[in-house]
Amino acid sequence: MGASGKPLKTEALLQTQVAQTGTCEALQQPQKAQIQGAIEDKAAENDNENDSENWRTEEDAPHRYTAKCAELESAFLQLASPQDSDDGACDSSSPWTPLVTVNKPYPITVQGHVSKPFCFRITFFAPTVPGTAFDLLADILRRPEWDELTESTRIIEKLGQGDSIHYLKAKAIWPTAARDSVLISHITALEIPDASGKSTRAFLNVSQSTVDERVPERDAEGIVRMEAGIAGQLVTRATDEDKAQHGLEGEQWCRVVQIADGDLKGWIPKSVIKFIATQALPRSLTKVCKQLSLLPPSPDSQLVRQMSEIPPSARARAETSNLKTQAQTQTRALSAASSSAAVAKRPPHAELRKVMTENRRGKWLAWLKLAMRYAAPSIIAAITSLVINLIIHRRLKR
Repeated sequence: MGASGKPLKTEALLQTQVAQTGTCEALQQPQKAQIQGAIEDKAAENDNENDSENWRTEEDAPHRYTAKCAELESAFLQLASPQDSDDGACDSSSPWTPLVTVNKPYPITVQGHVSKPFCFRITFFAPTVPGTAFDLLADILRRPEWDELTESTRIIEKLGQGDSIHYLKAKAIWPTAARDSVLISHITALEIPDASGKSTRAFLNVSQSTVDERVPERDAEGIVRMEAGIAGQLVTRATDEDKAQHGLEGEQWCRVVQIADGDLKGWIPKSVIKFIATQALPRSLTKVCKQLSLLPPSPDSQLVRQMSEIPPSARARAETSNLKTQAQTQTRALSAASSSAAVAKRPPHAELRKVMTENRRGKWLAWLKLAMRYAAPSIIAAITSLVINLIIHRRLKR
């Protein structure tokens, strides 16, 4: 039966031929193998199709952080909304205050939150298209390439399409200790209004601290577990107004809004916070802009595109199933070829008698070798004992 519950054509063919001849033996062995092989190949093909159709159900199923990811997305968009200009100027109602502005080689503006000592909003323009910038900034495994404050990262668990739990360790800045955190991360693409009110495609990466028993705190190693309130990037294409305001030449420019909000825990002097905001962050973002200028442009994000493709788990299952099907097909082909050769070329009686004689002789030789292997030590021991007894007996007579 096929995956849909209907008899396959090959099954019907086999049943018809058996009914006509009255017995399955009427079919030649190679022919039966080919028909049965076709049935099994069709069943395997249906299984592969079912895997391809059902992988989305597994990957898209809600996980324990689905609601949290939706909350993070909404909260980030509120923090990243253009309540004031990109040059750092803020009105009296804005919760942000300008800290530093860099114009060359790339426009970078760092703003601090008026009520949170370690909450920053950074707006910068990178010389590339949004997809390329997002793929570098949102890939947690590549963060140490451009962020001079990050020492190492790793993925703890992939929850679903675009959602994961990962670990980040930050470098120690003298005289403070190193920090680390465990984060729930959410990646998505969405449509948002730009400064002029027009809808534009945006790529969003947002994360927040979480607790995971698989990654306990490392206080004994002198590493402080910091807490990230909300962090990430929102990447869009730079508008004509952006290019005119900041003197950006060329077509390929994107606008990135990065939020860094957290509680570093432990003791942090104000000088360290000032160093991070005014020097470390602009330096890291200048470095990432230089990297992006050398990468081939990709308008669409590869990370987002992979969310709609077959995931590795389903792909691995399909590849394994295909390998099994190929192996079964080759085995059946060899079996059919052997059966055909045996039917077409039967040895004459003399040749058959010779083969049987050689087989019988081979069996006797095998039994003799087996007996010698296990009986030889006993025989040698008996002969040795007999010789020793004879020698002793002769000496006693003297």
